[in-house]
Amino acid sequence: MGWTCFSVLLIWISCVCSIKLHYDARVTVKNEGITRFSFENHQSGLVKLVSTSASKVIWVGGDEALYSIKPAQDSKLKLVDVNLCKNESKDSDNSECAYRLSLLSPGADGNLLFCGTFNGNAKCCYMNSDNPLTDCFGLENYEPNINEPSLLVGEMLYFTKSETGLFRISKDKNNNIWSLPPQMEQKYLKLIAGKGEHKGKIYSFFAEKHKSEDRWIPRVSQSCMNDRGGRKGHLQNSWTSMIYARLFCGRGYEFSQLIDVATLEMDNDIKIYALFRNYWNMSAVCVYSMTKISTIFNSSPFNSIKAPVNHRPGTCVADSLTLSDEVQTIMKERPEMKDWVMPENDPLLFRHRHYTHIQVDRQKNNTVLLLSLESGGVHKVLENQAFVIAEYLPFPHGTHITSMLLDDSEKRLFVSSSNEVVQIDLKACHVYGDECTECLLSRDPYCGWNGLRCTFTPNSQVEDPHVCSSALAAPSRTEISAGTVVHVPPSSKHFLLCPMTSHHATYHWLHGSMREECVDSDQGCLYLIESMNETHEGPYICVSSEDVHQKTYNRTVVQYQLSMSRSDAHRVSPIVLPCLLLLLTAPYFLL
Repeated sequence: MGWTCFSVLLIWISCVCSIKLHYDARVTVKNEGITRFSFENHQSGLVKLVSTSASKVIWVGGDEALYSIKPAQDSKLKLVDVNLCKNESKDSDNSECAYRLSLLSPGADGNLLFCGTFNGNAKCCYMNSDNPLTDCFGLENYEPNINEPSLLVGEMLYFTKSETGLFRISKDKNNNIWSLPPQMEQKYLKLIAGKGEHKGKIYSFFAEKHKSEDRWIPRVSQSCMNDRGGRKGHLQNSWTSMIYARLFCGRGYEFSQLIDVATLEMDNDIKIYALFRNYWNMSAVCVYSMTKISTIFNSSPFNSIKAPVNHRPGTCVADSLTLSDEVQTIMKERPEMKDWVMPENDPLLFRHRHYTHIQVDRQKNNTVLLLSLESGGVHKVLENQAFVIAEYLPFPHGTHITSMLLDDSEKRLFVSSSNEVVQIDLKACHVYGDECTECLLSRDPYCGWNGLRCTFTPNSQVEDPHVCSSALAAPSRTEISAGTVVHVPPSSKHFLLCPMTSHHATYHWLHGSMREECVDSDQGCLYLIESMNETHEGPYICVSSEDVHQKTYNRTVVQYQLSMSRSDAHRVSPIVLPCLLLLLTAPYFLL
């Protein structure tokens, strides 16, 4: 047991040490590029964001209210009229009609499918950007949950309930399918419709555990969209094609707690970005391909069953009602693949980070991860280096983020809390400063240097800062210009302040033959003069040094020229001024 723990510890240390040097974001962004959408009337409990890309509308939903945003036009969230009681029967008592918003799912045509739940039943309607409700239909004995994933494919709605599994319902009610009750606790995170060679299949990503255990197992299931269920007495109205596989994420040890899932279409395939957490205070992102997942389902042996000779469980057929009793009996046992789904590469590891949501964007040849923190911040991460470009602080005070939504066409990220929605402009490049070196040191694939400023460049690549003139050279002491002239009274204390834009750089001061490291503070990098005299006169320069790709980039941040005041009567040190004011006003307080 001791050697096992020791080996795991060595593996953990080697993984952490080999990933990257910096775990913190390079820069912090508090207000730049951040837009807050206010409510006409304060509402709480907002939990989900969805978009209908064709109509450029962002829908913001919670248990009690639905809002819409047209980011190009609106500065406020518009309350949407979703009174599902309007068309109720005249004979019914509407006085207690109070539908709870329970499902939001965008359609391919730009419409939104909206569902509300009341007394154990659901009512669903389609709505467009102008908000009228159309094509409403009722669903008896269904209670969707807005926190669970859903997916609208044509006229078929797929949604999950963690205590019961994956459902499929339709307006005509002829092809409704539900799962057999699971034997384990489940948390569903994402539904994906297969495309191309995977078309006609639905994939669900979830975590599960035995109710008597504390270990979560990450899984993916595959089902056929044309599944009609089995015959009476054999999986009637239940899935006859649902098969399972286990996801692996780790390197020498396993991340087993699946937190969130995002997708990215590229290279004629769908990439699955899965966010994991372990019990060692680390987060990880593992990337899978839909092609690999499909291969596992099509070719892996099963874990505990022997497949029939004439039909492989999970294979899509024209009519599932014709499946043999043997096959349907096997499907009741929940067939699982023996082979695990392995990630494409080693996981991206993040030490001392508990991320809660993930979104993924592609900017030319670079993949950018957007990860929310438990504290309410958002990290922008460059995938190929696991480099944290920036930390956005979208909320004035730390809060729990309930949902994140990426508008990849406009490069905007929408983030919601329980009572606020914030838009983050991922193209806001001025946050990195107005110098070439600072712009390119950011390594932000959205940004580039156009010769004048740091700006959004859709076709740019992440360039080496060496293209900027004098980026590598440390300033020569003989080349230090006068800088800002500051007069300081004799024998007084004085602070010199140097802004610290990069958390990955080291800062130091140069004065004559002196080189001294900075004193960090909330305001920036400080240099303290305890008592001003002639030896402190002359130029001071603050220099930042940052290592990138085994090169050191130096930058002059600020320069000062200190001069000792020759007349104390004309100049007063800032530290003395409060004392003088106190002495001048003291007689009035004594009166």
